[in-house]
Amino acid sequence: MIHRKKISEVLIENDLDIIVASSPQNVFYLSGLESLTQRLLGQKAFAIWQKDLSNPILVLPAVDASIIVDTNVPYNSVYTYGNFFLYEGTELSPSDRAVQNIKNENNFENPILALLSAINSLPLTSGTIAIEKSGFSFSEIDELTHGLTFNIVAAENLLSELRQIKNKNEVKRLKKAVEINQNAIEKAITIVELGMTEQALAKCYESELISQGAYPLFTAIGFGSHGAYPHAVPGARTLERGDLIRFDVGCTYANYSSDIARTFSFGEPEPTLQKKYEVLNGSMDRGIDLLCDGVSTDVIFNSVVDYVNEYGSKLFPKFNRNHVGHGIGIDVYDRPTISPGMGILKSGMILCIEPPYYELGTAGIQVEDEVHITPKGVKRLSHCDPTLLVL
Repeated sequence: MIHRKKISEVLIENDLDIIVASSPQNVFYLSGLESLTQRLLGQKAFAIWQKDLSNPILVLPAVDASIIVDTNVPYNSVYTYGNFFLYEGTELSPSDRAVQNIKNENNFENPILALLSAINSLPLTSGTIAIEKSGFSFSEIDELTHGLTFNIVAAENLLSELRQIKNKNEVKRLKKAVEINQNAIEKAITIVELGMTEQALAKCYESELISQGAYPLFTAIGFGSHGAYPHAVPGARTLERGDLIRFDVGCTYANYSSDIARTFSFGEPEPTLQKKYEVLNGSMDRGIDLLCDGVSTDVIFNSVVDYVNEYGSKLFPKFNRNHVGHGIGIDVYDRPTISPGMGILKSGMILCIEPPYYELGTAGIQVEDEVHITPKGVKRLSHCDPTLLVL
């Protein structure tokens, strides 16, 4: 997953010696390491890049040494902290010995001491390092400042910019994630029947995700008027004739996300709902058609909202949105958000485009597709039906 060339370019362009990631998402992005202890217990893990390194330096809890061996995470060196008791039998395999060596070789009392040792082991020239400060308390930042002779700047925006452009391996994982997500929705709607509950439909959807190697991130499924609740929690509500069924669902595959939305009708819908669906889908298509390298988020946002207000003026009240989409990657909401003033879109971005409509007391109607901006134009990774599908 690692963008070695791009990371080095960012360091050189910003006259930085190193960049340090501290959040689980950015540690994974810079290294491929997923620290279970960091995610589950909130303990610290860091990934460090210097422009001349071919692999990152890792700082992690001693107990996570086995994860490096199991997943073959590439690294320049590893610094661990804390103690964990691993007892040795009479016969140790090479991987057993590797776990013990990683755990014990550069072990420190706490994560800040380990990080300071790792940074000070590097030949630094510019005098400036970028650190993702969100992973530290104020006292820890103060400890770092006193333990280093370098200027510290925030790395959050740099890491966010790095993650906006996806490489080939990331695109491959994102394509697989959305493929599984679509498959799970298509499987779920085959079991739809009168009187079934939202919970039953959600269970089928999530089971299909897992069977294909993905994991549920969020499952908002609502029948009828409950579908107008933006984050509808599937419950005991039963399906009736004429209900719309709204899916807004996400999953993760190999640490990369998918987020799509679909709306179906159980039995023939009211004509007005059919027309509203077609206008919303048309507005999404309009926004997708305009996506290209160099277009602003303002253009896409305005095109989607203006389309609804132009072609749906007799169907909707004045239509507006906070946003009409977002980037997607390791996080469901990667930058940029597709709303006014959020910047210029670039080739290599993968985005979700969505114009949902929630009408309390009636229904929710939502379409959302994922797309990839390429040098040759935009490629759709998912395909919403242009008309409201009747089940």
